[in-house]
Amino acid sequence: MEMELQLLPPSLLLAFLFLLALKFLLKSRRSDSKLRQVLSPEPPLPPGPWRLPLIGHLHHLVGKPTHRLLRDLAAVHGPVMLLKIGQVDVVVVSSTAAAEAVVKTHDVNCANRPEVAAVRIVAYGCTDIAFSSYGPYWRQMKKVCIVEMLSARRVKSFAAVRERNILDLTRNMSTGSPVNVSEKFMTLSSNIITESSVGKIYDGFLPVVRELMETLTGFSIVDSFPSWKFLDVLTGTTSRFWQIRRRLDKIMNEIIQQHQTEKKSNQSEEDLIDVLLRIKEQGDLEIPITFDNVKACIVDMFVGGTDTTATTLEWAMSELMRNPEVMNRAQIEVREALKGKAGVEDGDVEKLSYLKMVIKETLRLHVPIPLLLPRMAKQSCEVMGFKIPEESRVLINAWAMGRDPEYWEDAESFRPERFAGSGTDYKGTYLEYVPFGSGRRLCPGYQFAMATMELALAQMLLCFDWELPGGMRPEELNMEEMSGATASRKSALWLIATPRFPPPA
Repeated sequence: MEMELQLLPPSLLLAFLFLLALKFLLKSRRSDSKLRQVLSPEPPLPPGPWRLPLIGHLHHLVGKPTHRLLRDLAAVHGPVMLLKIGQVDVVVVSSTAAAEAVVKTHDVNCANRPEVAAVRIVAYGCTDIAFSSYGPYWRQMKKVCIVEMLSARRVKSFAAVRERNILDLTRNMSTGSPVNVSEKFMTLSSNIITESSVGKIYDGFLPVVRELMETLTGFSIVDSFPSWKFLDVLTGTTSRFWQIRRRLDKIMNEIIQQHQTEKKSNQSEEDLIDVLLRIKEQGDLEIPITFDNVKACIVDMFVGGTDTTATTLEWAMSELMRNPEVMNRAQIEVREALKGKAGVEDGDVEKLSYLKMVIKETLRLHVPIPLLLPRMAKQSCEVMGFKIPEESRVLINAWAMGRDPEYWEDAESFRPERFAGSGTDYKGTYLEYVPFGSGRRLCPGYQFAMATMELALAQMLLCFDWELPGGMRPEELNMEEMSGATASRKSALWLIATPRFPPPA
């Protein structure tokens, strides 16, 4: 029996040919993809130490200050590392070359800030300047800050505030017994920022600000495990931030109302809240600002300026006590330049080149915020051959870069003269020295901070001879740091100040 060969229906044949073509197309695309990977491979993720389930690399960050631990890890794994802190990707940059890629090559992409619970609440939805996301609002407010709030002219206008508070500090130092210098510098910094920002010291304001800064510098488990909402309930983290916010809000509202009621005349110098209220009322900004935005910017001044200024002053005095020859040279310069004067005025500081080098060297060895403020990569990018994941946090270890022996001879020693004739500045131009950051996120308040630090240190060297208590030798002075966002001394600095002449009346 013969079998008849029957042809396939045309529709079925077309379907078969279509599927066959699709198979070859997909195979071709896979081959092309593999070829592209060979010819142009995606950069690998940065290396890092071994990690544990759930907590990631958290166990590597205990025992010493974080910036020191990260430097030690970078010595093993390289200048670009990827850590998993709970559920969060954190890229740590520890060299000048890697930092240049972040703050120059990819500055716009890495100019954002990660939004953390504390800042979102106490900085009024991150509408301040330091933590605001990069964009039109941030650019506008940074311009307001640079042109109106913290310009060289505005900083100079607060000279009388600085001089008066430093004179009060001088009187309080003249006790003849050991003085907690760390505490005195913190009070000085708080008072100067308070008067410059809101005009006077308001009852209850500084304690709230102090509590706020303590909460911001601690480790937040809520931000490390953002998807574990129950942690917030267990720890009460957000609840505590809101309590601080409500207390802060009450005082700030009173301050704003008082400033609106008692508007200053055109002849009077404005404080910073006057400046912001004036700009708000003029309504000339492209993005109108609210009272909450005003409050957020004032909070920035306290959070960004109080601890950092006080910390730098206490480290400067610590290094001078540890290095008597440097102390002697600095005192001679100040006393010869200001011979016959019992107090330092703002304009006198320009005569004190070595004192300026002392502060520069202090900021090299003791960056106030060792890891700077965290950045966030908006999109993935490449740094030194490694892929920086999208939305990962980027930390720049400015402390490690300031002690890098590739750039600094005898890097661990306190040698102010290394800056003699140097063009190194505070603007982040040279990335081995970035105490105030660099790029678009350079701290706009560095001139304000330097004016206070230089004047205060000059006054201390002019008016007092200093010694360590209890017959302690210079090399015995404890130089350990706290672990936190701000690297202040682990133990308070106690010194005996002997007046050279009666303090001014």
